[in-house]
This record gives sequence, structure tokens and C-alpha cells, in this order.
Amino acid sequence: MRRRGEGTGVSGPGDGDGGSQRGSWEQVPLEKWMMMILVVLRQQRPLMGEMVKPTQPLLLFLGQHFQQVQQSTNTVDPSVSPLNLTDKKNNETVKLVDAAAEDHKAIGLNMDLREKIASLEVKLKTSEEEKQKIKKDLEMLLEKHRILEKDFLKDKEDEALSHQDRYKMLQEKHKHQLEDMRKAGHETLTIITEEYKALLQTTVQQQADSIEKQYISAIEKQACKCGELLNAQHQRLLDMLDAEKEQLTEKLKEALTQQSQEQKEILGKCLAEEMQRNKDALTTAAKIEKATMKDAILKAVEEERKKLGKVHAEERDLWKAEHDKDQEKVAQAIQEALQEQRKISQEILKEAMAEEQKRSEKAVEEAVRKTREELIEYVKEQKRLDQVIRQRSLSTLELFLSCAQKQLSSLISEEPASTEDGEHDKLASTDSR
Repeated sequence: MRRRGEGTGVSGPGDGDGGSQRGSWEQVPLEKWMMMILVVLRQQRPLMGEMVKPTQPLLLFLGQHFQQVQQSTNTVDPSVSPLNLTDKKNNETVKLVDAAAEDHKAIGLNMDLREKIASLEVKLKTSEEEKQKIKKDLEMLLEKHRILEKDFLKDKEDEALSHQDRYKMLQEKHKHQLEDMRKAGHETLTIITEEYKALLQTTVQQQADSIEKQYISAIEKQACKCGELLNAQHQRLLDMLDAEKEQLTEKLKEALTQQSQEQKEILGKCLAEEMQRNKDALTTAAKIEKATMKDAILKAVEEERKKLGKVHAEERDLWKAEHDKDQEKVAQAIQEALQEQRKISQEILKEAMAEEQKRSEKAVEEAVRKTREELIEYVKEQKRLDQVIRQRSLSTLELFLSCAQKQLSSLISEEPASTEDGEHDKLASTDSR
């Protein structure tokens, strides 16, 4: 009894009580130790790629822990509670493992999110650059259109000046013809008037034909330039859409071809209407001018016999007034044609800009939707992997707990509970170790 009190430091009433106290003393830290291992495995499951037979190292570590527990039961003073020490150590290790696992998991998630955000920023940057390029191209096209418009107006002004010079020359020739008519007398007056009529008719017809040809050529040039600009812009948009969306090429080509066909039809209708208007205006002007010239010449021939000076002055005033009217009509027709062409080109450019903005917005929305779907799939895959790892860890823990229970049962069955001699031998063996 003295040896038991001196060796163990416990003054129990009997041998059975001492054995039960030692069993409970060794059982409590073992359960906490197993809970600590379970928490560590749960915290380390995102970092585990594959489970590589963890039962053997755990059993070895369990055997070492049993030896330490047996030594602590024989050598440590019971006044100092080993439960408190092991609890503190276990809590510290669990906190460290939890912090490391959470940091590693947060770093991995942050890296993935940064990569996704960087890819989205690159896509948005490319779309903005393409938008700026299209704006610059539209500005260049508008500037070219202004330059062409200025050149066209300058050419028309030069042509108007040349027509004025030609009119002055015809007026001088008319004066000379009137002087010759005065000198030649009444017999040659009829012949000169007929020649003058024919000359005026030919000049008016030539002027009408030249103006009509100039209008047709100018309208054809503008139509060709607009068609080239539209074709260039159409080709650029096709290239951009082929590079970004290969699956929607057929639909986009059909839409663009339909749009180009509609624009061509609109331009053809406008050209036909403009040509018809010009022809009608020229024919009416020629008829009016012929009628007025015929009346004026007949009146001049009749009144020349009476007062040649008055008839010449009146005829000159009438000619000037008619010519001014014709010039005003021609200038008005030119301005109307230019305004209509300018409106058509502006509408086409506005429609192209609106379509390009809609397409860029759709591309950005599609990229955001795809990234969102990828993130959702990634989270689902991570959950599935976590579930698989959890199942594996639970199976290994079940195996480990079954092995631990077997070892505990074998240790409890082998441990002597009633004889003092066996207890003394056990204490001696632990001291020798």
C-alpha cells in the first residue's frame, strides 16, 4: 500500500479504485486528441489533392501518444492537471491550422477572381478601342464628304462664270446682228431673225444638254463615292464581327446585304427622282424660254419698223429678266440636290453609328454573362470536390476510430486491475523506459 501511494501519489482506498481512476485519466485526453485530429482534417480538406493511405502514420502517431500517456500517468504529479495543458496545446494548434487553411483558401480564391477580372478588363478595353477607331473613321469620312462638297460647289461656280461669259459674248453678237439688220434694211431683217432664232434654240438646247449631263455625272460621282464609303464601312464591320463572333457570321452577312440592297434601292430611287425633276425643270424652262423668245422676237420685228431703239431696249430688259430667272432656278435646283444628298449621307452615317453601338453593348453583355456562368460553374465544381473530399476523410476517420477502439480495448483487457505486484512491475518498466 505504501509503494502504491509513493509511486502514484494517490491515497485510494483500494486497488479497484486506482485502476478505474487510471482508465478514466487515460481516456479523456485520447478523446480530445481524436477530436483535434478530426478538426485538423476538416480544415485541411481544400488543400488535399488525393488521400494517400493515412491510416498507418495515424496509427504510429497514436502508439506514440499512448506511450506518452502511460509515462505521464506514472511520472507527472497529479496536483498539476494535464488536461489543462493538453487542452491549451490542442487549442493553439487548431487555431494555427485553421488560420493557415483559411489564408490559403482565401489566397486561391483571390487569385482566381483577379484573373477573371483582368480578362474582363482586357475585353472591355478592346471593345472601347474598336469603338474609338470607328468614331475616328466616321470623322474622316465626314471630313472627306465636306471636301468633296466644297470641290463640287467650286466646279459649279466656275461653270456658272463660264456660262455668264458665254452669255455676254452672245449678247455682243446679238448687238452686232441688230446693227447689221439696221444697215441691211427691211429685206434682210426676216432672214436675220430666223438665223437668230435658230442660234438661240441651239444654244439653249446645248446649255440644257450640258447642264443635264453635268447633273447626271455629279449625281453618279456622289453615288459612287457614297457606295464606296458604305462598302468600306460594311467590309470593316464584317471583319470585326467575324473575329469576335464566328457563330453569327451568316446572320450578320444576311442583315448587312439586306441593308446594302435597301440603301442601293433608296439611292437609285433618289437618283431617278432627281433626274426626272431636272428633266422636267429643263423642259419647262426651255419651253417657256422658247415661247417668250418667240413672242419677243415677233414683237421686235413688228415694232422695229416703228421704233427700233425702244424695241431693242425692251428686248434687252426682257432677256435679262428671263436669264436671271433661269439662273435662280438652276441655283435653287443645285441647292436642293445638295441638301437632299447631304441628308441621305447623314442618315446613313447615324444608322451605322447606332448599329455599331448596339453591337458593342451586346458584346459586353455577352462577355459579362459568360463570366458569370463560368464563376457559377466553378463554385459548383468546388462544392462537388469538397463533398468528395469530405466523404473520403469521413471514411478514413471511421477506419481510424475503429482501429483506435480495438487498440483501446486490447490495452484495457491487458491492463491488471487487482494485483499490486503487477502494478509495481508496470511502474518499474515505465521508470526504466
